[in-house]
Amino acid sequence: MIEQTIQLWRSPGQLIDETALKQKIETLHVRIRQISKSHGTVRFATSLAAEDMVLMDAIASTHSNIAIFTLDTGRLHAETLQMIEQAESHYGISIHRESPTPVEVAAFIEQYGLNGFYETEDAKKACCSVRKIVPLNRALAGADAWLTGQRREQAVTRGALDFVEADSARDMTKYNPLYDWSENEIWAYIRARAVPVHPLHTQGYASIGCEPCTRAIRADEDVRAGRWWWLQKESKECGLHVAPARQEESVSMLQNDYLDWLEAESIYIIREVVGQCANPAMLFSGGKDSIVMFHLARKAFRFGTRAIKLPFPLVHIDTGHNYAEVIRFRDEIVARTGSRLIVGHVEDSILKGTVKLRKPTDSRNAAQATTLLETIAEYRFDALMGGARRDEEKARAKERIFSFRDEFGQWDPKAQRPELWRLYNARVSPGENMRVFPISNWTELDIWQYIAREKLELPSIYYTHKREVVQKNGLLVPVTDITPKAPGDLSEMLDVRFRTVGDISCTCPVASTAITPEDIIRETALSQITERGATRMDDQTSEASMERRKKEGYF
Repeated sequence: MIEQTIQLWRSPGQLIDETALKQKIETLHVRIRQISKSHGTVRFATSLAAEDMVLMDAIASTHSNIAIFTLDTGRLHAETLQMIEQAESHYGISIHRESPTPVEVAAFIEQYGLNGFYETEDAKKACCSVRKIVPLNRALAGADAWLTGQRREQAVTRGALDFVEADSARDMTKYNPLYDWSENEIWAYIRARAVPVHPLHTQGYASIGCEPCTRAIRADEDVRAGRWWWLQKESKECGLHVAPARQEESVSMLQNDYLDWLEAESIYIIREVVGQCANPAMLFSGGKDSIVMFHLARKAFRFGTRAIKLPFPLVHIDTGHNYAEVIRFRDEIVARTGSRLIVGHVEDSILKGTVKLRKPTDSRNAAQATTLLETIAEYRFDALMGGARRDEEKARAKERIFSFRDEFGQWDPKAQRPELWRLYNARVSPGENMRVFPISNWTELDIWQYIAREKLELPSIYYTHKREVVQKNGLLVPVTDITPKAPGDLSEMLDVRFRTVGDISCTCPVASTAITPEDIIRETALSQITERGATRMDDQTSEASMERRKKEGYF
């Protein structure tokens, strides 16, 4: 029996001309000084691997004002965590650790499982997004430029790398000071200047990342073969270094042709409702989806320069537990446009005894169904348009655009009408009604791209702001009079925004520093969790929560 010994990768030890190495080091130090002087705030993202340790040494040696941070993904090798402390001690610096929020991680695990990234590439991308890309964006917020340790010869995707790039996706400059260095030159620098070496480099690891996604490699393998080794492809990237032009194109560019198509379809549906129904109305809460619908309705009935008068009223079912910013914005829009607003109050249903709660702070979200049915009966509406979308939740995906409801306001998925060739049947008998969803085919990303294109105003809570929250069950529960802290709860002030807005008792924000629609477009394009899945406590009680409420009359 012949035993074969596997030769693991080792750091190259070829000798380099001292004069050439000295010139290379001087050029690198000039680059670092140049970067530091050219920008007010510069940050360096380090993985503690060989290239990044060379840059760290150069920053320390030149006394450059460049802040250093690392992405502590929660899945790093123990050796990497030790290396952070060793580097801090060696250079007398502080390395900031940027981590994913427990909420983001919990949402990923809920959808894919702890190690789901082994199963599909989509899950791998989702994990990298949650643990690396989103934290990176937070760490770079407010910076003018950032540095990486990328080199051209590391991978086929980096063959055209330049010293300076325009990171248009983050609106900053990106520098690759080692872009033209060879692996041999990296290790010659390390030996010449006694730079600390990551312990894994002595164990066959040529590239270093998260512990489950990185392995040692053989001497004859590509240097990045140990990264995501189960993926059989040349490109081994996590998304941190997507070419800025492609990132901008895929994330921020407004798909105007497609948005025009969605807009035209929605306007057609709204006009169909008015044409077929005797007494329609449009639900309007002041949330982003209802604002888009309201804008589409005004476009549908615009005629030249004449004042726009909608041929139906707006309806809001007010739980009494709404965020004040949203109600205030709702009233401002109604006053500014001269629209007619009908408000059904859950509080009135409580006083009448048709809604019973155990205690005042109970969620009133499900109680909206009763108040909605009472409002429909009082005003004899035969159709209500709403902003539900199929991408929000599984039960929503089953919904027809014209959704029939019986005399009890109930939805029966088996009693819906065919919608062939966009031909809709809105005929109903007395007491029955239609729920119509003009933006059913839109996604959350479509909504935000349309908001950006049309420059629509939204309540302030859709953008980043400071809010006191408690982390529970993978959600950021806001601390309010309706949702106070329980004994033993620990709260914190975080930068958050709301992806969807509803009753305070069941609607949570998400961690975010987004201040513009374009910022949110980028976040949404990278998100792997639906907005309701990431923010709604009522939908987490069971997978059938929404479908059950719809059958009871909920919108």
